[in-house]
Amino acid sequence: MQEQHYTLKTILESVFKEKNHKITKRLILNNAHLGGLSNKWIKLAFIIMPFAMYAAIFNPSSFKELGIAQAIVFYIILLVVAMQIIVGSTYFNNKKVIKNATKAWEGYFPGVDFKMVISSGTTPYADFKKYYELALKDGLEGDALHKRLDDAFKQMEDENIHLVEAIKKDKEKKEGK
Repeated sequence: MQEQHYTLKTILESVFKEKNHKITKRLILNNAHLGGLSNKWIKLAFIIMPFAMYAAIFNPSSFKELGIAQAIVFYIILLVVAMQIIVGSTYFNNKKVIKNATKAWEGYFPGVDFKMVISSGTTPYADFKKYYELALKDGLEGDALHKRLDDAFKQMEDENIHLVEAIKKDKEKKEGK
């Protein structure tokens, strides 16, 4: 199977939303940019599912057979199952996006962990959104965007040198060195 090559902007669009040069992290990652299912389908299923369950259970023919108490219980049970399916599909969608994006990301920034970039926790790259927004405001794309972000990663690592060293020591400890 041939390895897909994605642009840096495509990778970032799959995990971040941009509006007026402001970046927000997606809760449901968009796999459409990486050749998969769009997150709009998952959101649509999340909205439609309760109404579809309601229509299936409370229509005149099935409601007549079930009665009010059983119809309500079935509605709650089916709604729980439907939400579990949606949460599961969201989880696997996000996992697949991160897997595909990480492979492509390593071609651009081999020393930078993609999961740390998109993490909400404390990482050396916590200011990534700020630098990416500045690059978008300047209208950078392609190699210029790559160069700007590469410089930003070096600057963030220099600012957080103690955290970078601690992460490297932890990795070495886990690998048994």
